[in-house]
Amino acid sequence: MHRVHEEVLQFLASPYEAAFSELAVRVFLHQYEHIPAIQQWCNRRGLQVQRLRHWQEIPAVPTAAFRHERLCCAAPERVFWSSGTTRGREHRSRHAMPDLRLYRESAVRAMRAFLFPDVEAMRIYSLVPSAVEWPHSSLAQMISWAQEVFGTSDSATFARQETLDFRGLQLALEQAACSGEPVCLMTTTGAWIRFLDFCRAERWSVRLPHGSRLMDTGGDKGAPHPLSRKGLLHATWSTLAIPGYFVVNEYGMSELSSQYFDNVIANRVAGVFAPRRKQAPPWLRTRVLDPATLSDLPSGQVGLLCHVDLANAGSAVAVLTEDLGRLTDGGLEVLGRAAQAELRGCSLALADFVAR
Repeated sequence: MHRVHEEVLQFLASPYEAAFSELAVRVFLHQYEHIPAIQQWCNRRGLQVQRLRHWQEIPAVPTAAFRHERLCCAAPERVFWSSGTTRGREHRSRHAMPDLRLYRESAVRAMRAFLFPDVEAMRIYSLVPSAVEWPHSSLAQMISWAQEVFGTSDSATFARQETLDFRGLQLALEQAACSGEPVCLMTTTGAWIRFLDFCRAERWSVRLPHGSRLMDTGGDKGAPHPLSRKGLLHATWSTLAIPGYFVVNEYGMSELSSQYFDNVIANRVAGVFAPRRKQAPPWLRTRVLDPATLSDLPSGQVGLLCHVDLANAGSAVAVLTEDLGRLTDGGLEVLGRAAQAELRGCSLALADFVAR
């Protein structure tokens, strides 16, 4: 692999804040050299890439471009697809990764920091099919790595393709409660809402051992009904006795190799009292942009999220999303998807990227 991948791996192992910007620019220049679509895009815009000096100057590839272009510096080792779209499978984003080590190191190190800072290993139960069954799901791969690195031998998966084994999960949780050993549950938010509904309908609950935790992700896609964050935290406590400070929501996307996590477990372990916010590992930074002009907005203002992810060294280091959010002193607040009317700047960026 290219030496810049090795530099990124070294940064993941020993992050040095002052080195981030220079390394991000080198990663982008590597992508400019090896990805024709990015090179053509920059040349059409008259961008003099050798003059880039700061990570905030790196042009951001719209997430929608991953549906139209092959953004990969070399032959891909794996290709991950976005979870789906109402317009059909052919419109799903495809994230081709030529060096899977970057994603693995980023995911494992971030999970250590935000999900497992207080334990070496624990039972991990998943409501997402394994990476063997869902090889094109980046979430399935991340959870499979979690079970491999942080899971004990009795970890298990209670999902196969489109089938969720709620009764099997209930039995496993009852056994965990009797054993006194904490467990970690990893699931999509939609599947978790369905499980909570299933338990409520059966009037079933259990008190899990202290230290048990939940990671959910993906919003309420696939859920029978929406549920507020406060509602989910309350229902999780009522059903399993997992307190809110052990419930972590993950924010990620198939076009990235790094994720944001709620800071609650990390803060509790560190003895820090602060509001729930999403925080990222040191190799992921975010800009908040005006939806119309794509110019940077001051901290606290709401705009489109643009992520610069060093672990994306093999594809696109800067990614412009269609998500709205704001940066605060405590981290990131994600406020949902932008309405189509708010995406003028993003739409223009996409049209410019795929132009021929």
